[in-house]
Amino acid sequence: MDALAHDLRFALRLIRKSPTLSLATIITLALGIGLNAGVFSVLSGLLLRPRVTMDPESFVHLQPAYSGARVPVHESPAFSTRDYVALRDRTSTLRTLAAWTVRSIRMGKGSASTELTLLVSCDFFDAYGLDRLERGRTFRSEECSPPGAAVAVISDELWRRQFGGDPDILEKPLVLNGQLFTIVGVTPPAFPGRLRGGGVWIPYSVEPMVTRGASAFDDPSTAWLWVDGRLKPRVSIAAAASELSVLMRQQDSLSPGRLTAVALTNGALIHDPSVRPVAMFVMPLILGSVGLVLLIACGNVTLLLLSRAVARQREIATRLAIGCSRARLVRMLLTESVLLAVAGMPASVWLAWQMPGAMRRAFPMMPYYPMDPDLIVLSYLAVASLAAGVAAGLAPALESLRQRLTPMLAGQDPLSRSGGRSRMRDTLIAAQIGMTLVLLAGTAIFLRAQRAIALRDPSVDAAHVMIAAYQPPRAPSAAFMAAISMRMAALPGVRSVAYAAAAGDGPSAAPFIAVEGRGSETRRRVPLSVVSPSYFETMRQPILQGHGFNPAADSSMRPLVISDALARVWWQDGTAIGARVAADDGRRFEIVGVVHADAVFTAGTADAIQGFVPPPASPSSGVLFLRFDGDAGTLQSAVRGVLRDMTPDAVAVPTTLAAADAGIASKFMPLVRMVGVLGATAIVLALVGVYGVVSFAVGRRTREIGIRIALGATRADIIRSVVSTGAPSIAVGIGGGLLLLVPAAIALTRVFQYTPVPLRVADPLPYAFVVVMLAMVALMTMLVPAGRAAAIEPSVALRSE
Repeated sequence: MDALAHDLRFALRLIRKSPTLSLATIITLALGIGLNAGVFSVLSGLLLRPRVTMDPESFVHLQPAYSGARVPVHESPAFSTRDYVALRDRTSTLRTLAAWTVRSIRMGKGSASTELTLLVSCDFFDAYGLDRLERGRTFRSEECSPPGAAVAVISDELWRRQFGGDPDILEKPLVLNGQLFTIVGVTPPAFPGRLRGGGVWIPYSVEPMVTRGASAFDDPSTAWLWVDGRLKPRVSIAAAASELSVLMRQQDSLSPGRLTAVALTNGALIHDPSVRPVAMFVMPLILGSVGLVLLIACGNVTLLLLSRAVARQREIATRLAIGCSRARLVRMLLTESVLLAVAGMPASVWLAWQMPGAMRRAFPMMPYYPMDPDLIVLSYLAVASLAAGVAAGLAPALESLRQRLTPMLAGQDPLSRSGGRSRMRDTLIAAQIGMTLVLLAGTAIFLRAQRAIALRDPSVDAAHVMIAAYQPPRAPSAAFMAAISMRMAALPGVRSVAYAAAAGDGPSAAPFIAVEGRGSETRRRVPLSVVSPSYFETMRQPILQGHGFNPAADSSMRPLVISDALARVWWQDGTAIGARVAADDGRRFEIVGVVHADAVFTAGTADAIQGFVPPPASPSSGVLFLRFDGDAGTLQSAVRGVLRDMTPDAVAVPTTLAAADAGIASKFMPLVRMVGVLGATAIVLALVGVYGVVSFAVGRRTREIGIRIALGATRADIIRSVVSTGAPSIAVGIGGGLLLLVPAAIALTRVFQYTPVPLRVADPLPYAFVVVMLAMVALMTMLVPAGRAAAIEPSVALRSE
């Protein structure tokens, strides 16, 4: 302890003697460590922590596992209404058991925009720790019993954004899917139960009222409810899981052929089977990205400390000569770097505390998650600070002890005798450049994706395609849809009309499809879009093989049109026409056509792998597509008029396809900005490191450069000599970065494969652009000290020592 105290006092004296270098080191490490801790705090809140803030230890999420011949239809591990009610009424280990689900529901009259709305049981607010509302009340027990009551609770965020914070909001009407609801309560800000959307809660018993088609509430074979609860005092999770599994086995007797086991989790999203596979790629990808920034920052600090170590070489040689052990010297040198990292911890904590707020501002519609730093995050920050301090100081310490004593005691600079080269510095520069290349490539890929969303294929001419998300209050007949199409086609300037919709509950519900007779190697997930026969003509997507949908010819079997990208996957040569494929859900299709489709957003994905099926006899909702000539504003009014005449309660807000794409791009832009900030931070840190190393090498070679100039070396010779000290490291770093891009590209593909984000990780153009840009910027950075070296006066240089 006495030796440690001595090392700390000595390190403090050194920090005071060189305040500029010390401040630069502290700021660099604080930036890298704080950014990492902040991102870890956000990821921890999103994926690893219970989604409640009050008494999270008692919160549990129920996860059923179904097996047997009669597995219920369900979107994820969920319960039917009958099973939930049985568990709620019979459990003795849980004090609260709440059910909820989410639906996309139109909010307001005359609006086509949808809001994610939670259908919840009356116990929901208690389970999520709400003991007091900001205004009003929650639901009464009779309002959650059939037939339910048309009442709603809204969030503070929605109250202020949509209703202007109206103090008389209670008992005001709220129209949801054309039905009139009464607002009875407003939750406080940052309520953890805001799990989806802006925050609207209605009783789950009114599900038949707001759902088109078959109702899940009264169907015991449909598992549609997620269930959360609170443990009773002194009850373990294992005991509760055992009891619930027994109760569900009793329920299985009502569904012969079904076997159910129940597992309990703490409610963290990482335990959701539908989230876990993606999270396994998301967490390493994001933490790896910010980890690269921290490594680049540590590399910069290491380079700074290496420069100081060279200046202190005589001191270190003297200590070794009088008997100081090398282990003792390493500890002394590491104490200084760790002290610098610890000094930046307050700034790192502040930066980490700002990250959740920045995330919420960037994504205001994101559900509330407890993302603020907790003890685990602060422990992570402390460990990261110590690790960064050791990592930054270890290399300079070992480099200092590697030199021979005699030249060091004589004051000879080993760097000046080696032509300005240092293997340690070269390695650090190459590592910084490689890691920067990975982050810049990611930025370039996201920028191209954002541009691809906003700008479709020019042949589509998105500015002359009108779309209307048509949602009638009741499922229309096929004749009704045909009448709408005829009225639309008769509007001035309209050239063709089509209809499209997703064939499932979003891209994640895309079925797995395989070619019959060719085994499981052809099995892959294929997003399906329901489209009318005129869709391909309206969207200018040419049929390359076969034909589109012909009801007379295709009545024997379900027809399927596939994209040319999917055809290339299944048939490298030959034709796909006439082949039969089968989905995992039992549906069978015959391929009747192959269409060119670079990026189709109708099914919620930008993947070129697509399938298209004809619409059902009574489509309940979807998107109308009108290709037109002339003014878009005039046509918008005409489309509204047609829909208002045919169905007064129907809702459709027409807009051009180009404007819709721009809206999607704007939602993606915050993510692009965040990736861009990482890339910009990385390149600034890397270039500062390159500049510092080359400048330091020039400073140590002043005498040598003076001699070269005195002997007749030209300005170009000096610049070439200086640039050559850093160019090989930059080339090696670019090569290593390209190798690092391979696993990063695979992870990006897995994360974004079922999202409306057209990431083209196999496109070489972004990588080539980043390589050229990084090489040119690094070269220009080296030219600054190189030009300064070429301007050295020989007489001054020869007297420099």
